[in-house]
Amino acid sequence: MGEVLKFVKLRNENHLKIAVHSPQHGAIIGSPQAMKYADEEWHTTGFAWGNARSRRKDFWTKETEESWTKSQTSAIKRLISCFNCTQQCGALISFKDVPRFMMKCFSKLTYTMAAYVDDLDFTWKILQRATEYGLDSFSTPQILAFAVELYEAGILTDADFAGCPSDNEGRFFWLLDKVVRREGIGDVLADGVYWAARKIGNGAEAFDHNTIKKHEQMNIKLGMLDPLYYLMYSTNEKISITQMEGNWPQGAISRKEDREEFVKDWPQLPDEKFKQYLLDWEPRGENANPYYPTPEMCCEIVDWMEMLHNVDDALGICAGWASFVLKPPYHIHNYPKIISAATGMDLDEAGLKKIVNRSRNLHRAFNNRRGMMRPDEKPPEDHWKKRFPELEENLLTTYYKFKGWNYDGIPTKERLQELDLGYVAEDLEKRGMLKDGQD
Repeated sequence: MGEVLKFVKLRNENHLKIAVHSPQHGAIIGSPQAMKYADEEWHTTGFAWGNARSRRKDFWTKETEESWTKSQTSAIKRLISCFNCTQQCGALISFKDVPRFMMKCFSKLTYTMAAYVDDLDFTWKILQRATEYGLDSFSTPQILAFAVELYEAGILTDADFAGCPSDNEGRFFWLLDKVVRREGIGDVLADGVYWAARKIGNGAEAFDHNTIKKHEQMNIKLGMLDPLYYLMYSTNEKISITQMEGNWPQGAISRKEDREEFVKDWPQLPDEKFKQYLLDWEPRGENANPYYPTPEMCCEIVDWMEMLHNVDDALGICAGWASFVLKPPYHIHNYPKIISAATGMDLDEAGLKKIVNRSRNLHRAFNNRRGMMRPDEKPPEDHWKKRFPELEENLLTTYYKFKGWNYDGIPTKERLQELDLGYVAEDLEKRGMLKDGQD
């Protein structure tokens, strides 16, 4: 397809390099093979460091690449995978005197970038302890970085950090232990950034600028609003953006001839019209972000990607073989046949989609009952530098209608009955959340 498809450069005002078709970032089968590749220029210069507060556009140099490659090579005992899978997206880490542990994917970067530590050796040391504690690698590093920033701003005091080392590495190890043991300030931080900020007060809320639905998000701060990602970030019940994206390129492919080549062999699409959506998608101009893809197109694309992630989860199949990569072997057209062959179920595409939608709307109604409503489904104000409030409202309203939800984002009675979930509608009506199931 040409070298351009290995890395498509989407030039926004920050000249962020968006990987659309590279070995490191989703073009090959299998979960992102971050343990095979040491080249992390795209992540380290495109994503934000700390508690999503700043980018380091010039971080990646030849010296950095050599240092990180040496560190990664020395730490990996062997590449491994789940259940004898051949993709080797994970690794057994044996680093100096640190006890061995398994790791994979983006966790290689999260603690290092959160702590502003340039040395990749820090990753292998702190991840072993965090893994032993059973902590995730998205929210925890941001919680720790949040605490450090509050301390540097004078909101948290020396009393809160009594006994804490002064260097960044030491601070993170100290805070990690405090959070796990719920000791001192760690007891507050353990509730997460959103709740901790409100409990701490004194201006701490201003540092809560990377949560959606009160949960920490991937540390990305970009330039121009992306309508597809606005919907994925806003409406995803599973919170993490990596559990939504995948089958659709992350950015427009620059050259028309490359777009034409890309769509020639794309049987995974749910509808042939999607090819035209991509063919018309430009990096700049009228058919570019934020107004293209249109809200209607965005709804279709996001719903498709969301659907595949839900199928993968229900079947226990790695998203690296289906929903998280471009042009995967498992997709909406062959999944029904595979499921039928494995289980004996008489299942077609329509039946599979109904199962997915039942699951999705059950999750939705449950979270609505817990208090989640439209105001919660909004990315942080600084998630993109350029925001378009009217467009964002239109995107959300259009998506809700597409899903069969009312203005507040609650599944309508009609939609729930279509999915044989009438009892859920009755429950929502009794709670006063639905008025005759209408908008």
